Amino acid sequence: MSPKSKEQFEAIRQKSEATIKSVALELFASKGYNNTSISQIAKAANVSKGLMYNYFDSKEDLLHTILMEAIEEGAGAMEEFLQNRHDPLDELIGITKASIAMVKTNFHYWKLMTALAFQENVITDVKDILEKKQEAIINQIFSIFEHLGAKQPKLEAYLYGAILDGVMVHYINMGEDYPLDEMETYIIEELKRKYGGGGEGRIGRSKDE
Repeated sequence: MSPKSKEQFEAIRQKSEATIKSVALELFASKGYNNTSISQIAKAANVSKGLMYNYFDSKEDLLHTILMEAIEEGAGAMEEFLQNRHDPLDELIGITKASIAMVKTNFHYWKLMTALAFQENVITDVKDILEKKQEAIINQIFSIFEHLGAKQPKLEAYLYGAILDGVMVHYINMGEDYPLDEMETYIIEELKRKYGGGGEGRIGRSKDE
């Protein structure tokens, strides 16, 4: 058997690291961060505990890596999405769809984030970064509502964010019993009715109402 090349070793390393992060995310979300040990993660990822420390200095470092990658990925996707759309209502509908799609495709991450929201001491090192990203997103949404003619665009942006957060939390808690697709459709219909020129919507009031 010929020795592995540098590229092959790197590919193996990346695969192992991805497996560890995926397993850790699932365990953190299902068992809780404080109730999950490095040994449990190593066993579930089918690697030795010693090898785990070749990839991550500690459980805290592992969590930090997971959170930072997810934050950057989410912020990047949002920025790319907004850059490619110019109609404010279309932007808002797209954000709604993208937000709900994210919680569907990365359920364990959002379950973990929901749990960590009540454990501030756990995410202290990424709290400032997370808050800055959230502030940037809410300001973008505020600008969208401003262009849509909302009477109080800042409050409308916070209300819209609260609605999406509420939908996600209920879905995380109830799983498949929660009517996620129906809620997505309902929110979009309300946005269209409110800002597409037809009737009175339930999500805030525009300047003309």
